[in-house]
Amino acid sequence: MAGGAGPLHGARGRIAQGTLAEINVTPLVDVMLVLLVIFMVASSVEAARISREAETLRQTINEEQAARAQGDEAQVPVDLPRVHADKLPAAGKAGKPVVSFDGERRIWLDKELLVDCRPKSVDACLDGFDAGLAKSAKGKGLRDAHLRADRRLDYGLVLALMARMRRAGIEHFGLVSEDPGK
Repeated sequence: MAGGAGPLHGARGRIAQGTLAEINVTPLVDVMLVLLVIFMVASSVEAARISREAETLRQTINEEQAARAQGDEAQVPVDLPRVHADKLPAAGKAGKPVVSFDGERRIWLDKELLVDCRPKSVDACLDGFDAGLAKSAKGKGLRDAHLRADRRLDYGLVLALMARMRRAGIEHFGLVSEDPGK
């Protein structure tokens, strides 16, 4: 570039000696202020959403505790096994009858005694369960239920009841347990 044909040579493209190229700070400050306002609005909206979610969660917990307190009064006392398991949603559990097998070898459908198995053999007990289920108004056409069995009962006896429940037409049933933290 001996002839001075480069872009820095010539009258128009020449940077005057003694001037410095400076950054214009005003647009930078404007952008920073806009970002600050955006973040402030976003954080207040997020805080409001979190407080609404917390209030909804508190209401849900209070409703579940009230339902559990009512449910405990309406159930046969059974010493349930303690295991870690996922909790069922309250809406899925509502309306399902509960078959309870207590430590005194009595089988209940909700609060209705179906059969007292204390003086009977296992087969006679399960035959009594079939007869009691057929007599019960809640037992007719029953297809879904929860099974609560006392942990002091013989494992084979509970399995025999489960098999008899299937034979009686109760195709879907869940086993109820307690949280070990209780």
